[in-house]
Amino acid sequence: MEESIQESGIALVELHKGLTLERCGDVCGAIVKFQETFTKYPFPSFISSAFLGLAEAYRNGNNVMRLCILRVTRQSRSHLDKITNFEEFLKKIFSVIHTNDPLARAITLRMLGSLSKIISERKNVHHCICKGLDSHDEVEQEAAIFATIQFASDSHDFANSICNKIATLLKGLSTQLEIKLQLIPVLQHMHADVEISTKARDILMDLLPSYPTQDFVLITLKTLTLLSSHTFVDIPAQVELLLRYVRCDPRNAVRFNAIDNLNLLANRAAHLWSNKDINAVCETFHESTNCLKRALLNVMCTLCSSSSIVPVDVSPGSPLLNLCSNSMYDSDIMQSALAIKLQTSLLSHAFRCNKKQYQSIRNQTIDGIDSILLLLIPLPSNSNNERKALKIILSALQLLCDESGIAEERIYEIFFTYVYAESRVEICSDMSRYMLETLAAIATNSHFPKYLFEYKKKLCSMFLEVCSEKYADHPNRSCITIFIFVILCICDLGSEKSSIFTNSIIDSIQQSSLNHWTKYQIARQAFRLGQHGVARRLLKELCDCVTSEQHHFWISGLEQLAMGESTIASCFRSGGAPVSWPLMDSNITKAVGHYHSGISILMAAVTPNRGLEFQCEYARLRRETLQLHSHLASCCQIITVKPPPALSKGVLEITLNEKLGECIKKFHTIDVAYSKLRMSSFDCDPTTLTNIEVLQQGCSIMAFAIESLIQSSGDKSFFTDAKTSIFFDTGYPQRSDVFSKAIKGAFEKISSLIEEFLTKEPNKFTQVCTQCLTQCSAVILSVPISYPRYFFQNLQSTRIGLAIKPSNKTAAIQRGTTTDPYRIDAEKRLTLKVEGVIQRDVATSNDNQIQIDSHKSSNFLAPSSNKDVSAKRRFREVCEVKLHLTVVRKYKGNHKKMQAKVLMFCLLFYWYLFS
Repeated sequence: MEESIQESGIALVELHKGLTLERCGDVCGAIVKFQETFTKYPFPSFISSAFLGLAEAYRNGNNVMRLCILRVTRQSRSHLDKITNFEEFLKKIFSVIHTNDPLARAITLRMLGSLSKIISERKNVHHCICKGLDSHDEVEQEAAIFATIQFASDSHDFANSICNKIATLLKGLSTQLEIKLQLIPVLQHMHADVEISTKARDILMDLLPSYPTQDFVLITLKTLTLLSSHTFVDIPAQVELLLRYVRCDPRNAVRFNAIDNLNLLANRAAHLWSNKDINAVCETFHESTNCLKRALLNVMCTLCSSSSIVPVDVSPGSPLLNLCSNSMYDSDIMQSALAIKLQTSLLSHAFRCNKKQYQSIRNQTIDGIDSILLLLIPLPSNSNNERKALKIILSALQLLCDESGIAEERIYEIFFTYVYAESRVEICSDMSRYMLETLAAIATNSHFPKYLFEYKKKLCSMFLEVCSEKYADHPNRSCITIFIFVILCICDLGSEKSSIFTNSIIDSIQQSSLNHWTKYQIARQAFRLGQHGVARRLLKELCDCVTSEQHHFWISGLEQLAMGESTIASCFRSGGAPVSWPLMDSNITKAVGHYHSGISILMAAVTPNRGLEFQCEYARLRRETLQLHSHLASCCQIITVKPPPALSKGVLEITLNEKLGECIKKFHTIDVAYSKLRMSSFDCDPTTLTNIEVLQQGCSIMAFAIESLIQSSGDKSFFTDAKTSIFFDTGYPQRSDVFSKAIKGAFEKISSLIEEFLTKEPNKFTQVCTQCLTQCSAVILSVPISYPRYFFQNLQSTRIGLAIKPSNKTAAIQRGTTTDPYRIDAEKRLTLKVEGVIQRDVATSNDNQIQIDSHKSSNFLAPSSNKDVSAKRRFREVCEVKLHLTVVRKYKGNHKKMQAKVLMFCLLFYWYLFS
């Protein structure tokens, strides 16, 4: 932090020095460097000083320098609210507006437009913009129009005051047509109140018959649509207007523009569409050409996929269902694909209205997909149209899968009995890549992995084929190998007997010519899908193929964690035979040892840029959970070694109450620790949060089981009340994978075991009770643990940076840490200024920088890009940061601690979501 402050000061001096150079080109070169420096040092004091220097250069420089400053300002709009002395900055910029140079005034108007975010209510600026609209200089007038659009979007008062001025210019005969075209978009921002928006709509409606040329019609329809989407009024009238242009206007550009506007309304205001509007679109569809039909189907897909739409008529014979039925089997493949996507979107509406109709629509959709795949598979996939159609169909497949599993079973049947039968599709082709990616997505969210188990031989043969040298140089080989491996993992979860990952399957990976990065990706997927035995063998091979010590420790730590989990999983691959608890207890002890080693090794992999706090805490909680299961087994052995006849009943009850009570408290403690981990992991993705909650629920279930067995003999209603208090709402309904289902199944099985015990054994402590507890523990441990995505990859990274002034570099070097007290001399410095910024980094990965030696030589493979990392996704947003200061005063050798009195103790940061 201290070094950053010093560097920002040096950078500021260099920037100001560049502004004082004599040659104009050198000054412009210094100006354009400001934007990059703002990103590097985003502190308010630095931003303010830099912008003041730019404002002074703007006032005294020439127009070329002003254009460069304008460019920097527009690129740095996110930093403008950090300017503390903004009045002085604006005063220097605004002084140029009174010059006699029209080009300088035009640049200043654009500069003011770029600053509209923070000066939107300045009346003197409003007046200058209105004067600029009356200018006879074309460049200045266009700049005034730009400023008008910017201010109208940020200031309702300005939009209301400028409306009459815009109307006069649009109706005036002296206004050039090019200027009118630029003025029309201003009216989309006239939505402050109903009166102004109605007036703006009337002006635009009058322009349509007055200026029927294509350019005017396109821009006017677009502005009308945006105005309606902002005000949420006149939506039916706007839909009717757009459909009239689709039907009646002979110009294709106008027709497609009208359909694009319909799509925009469907996206932003789906809840204001009525069934009458939908039927009107269906009527227009039957009167249109094939190109327009495809565009209209896109509109209907957007409309029906919205969750806010009014109930759609999906009764048999409705216009919308007839449209889908007629188009699904059309000769135009793209039209058929869009019709299938539309009918898939109707499933949610049918499910709410009529279950039988839902099943009928689902079966029709699957039949339609089957028929279109019969057409697509024999065709070459070189056509863009065919590839787009295939992607649309495959995206619809994921929406068809529900909790009944009927659609999922049919999908597997279509793919494995037809598509991949008799080599109809080459295993490494682009079409195969799209299909396998979809199958992997369906499988990972599947409730029924047993349906995949029927095709295990086909999947194994496909996997061995793609690992062979036949496809060694194919560009799709790596991703297809990963997709098939994911499907195999889910298939293995559907097997209750021996694993399908035999030595031949694992050896095919190790002995293949796949690069080491691909093998690491496969191991990572094995971690995420509960196949820890496969991950262990692959990671053991990769330990010596990395290029740094930290990466070696990272992979070695993962190997130890995988060994621990595979040791536990080996107890449940006994072909349906009951679990031997002594063997289980021994394996738990071994697994805990592996976790001890793994956590220690992971801590050695920590670097300043990669803290691994989440990874170590996640592994620690898993280790404590395993230790607690082992401790529970020790408590149960008290009765096994000394049954009730050998031990008095009173002593037995007291002893077991204490021991089992401790277990309950520890399970609740780990439950709370998992909850804290969820809250403290700010950048977690929703899937990771669900994964942590599954582990948390495992602890809650065990505490529930022990309490039920202890309390139910004295309170018969305890078990029923405790059972109803267990919830399985993850908070993310879109995520429902096989592991979430597994923990629910474990809870149901444990409940049935407890019910069976309570009906047969009313006494508290018997050997049957201990057997019931050990069975409950085995049921929980049998649920495969899935290491979450956040363990390996960060989809977002949020950091809070602080800068303290006056800086104390010497003290910082002596301290060496940022947690030690910050010493200042109160006799010389009475004010301590703290500035903070929230910094959002590009998505990173814990293993993104791992470089793996692929050939034991100087050639290294590192992932240049990761397709499944979305850099712009945000899951959590910072809304408030509180800064607590504590002052320690030193007086005559004594330290007195008191709470600081600060003028501002709470820093508020507001973030804006973007896609």
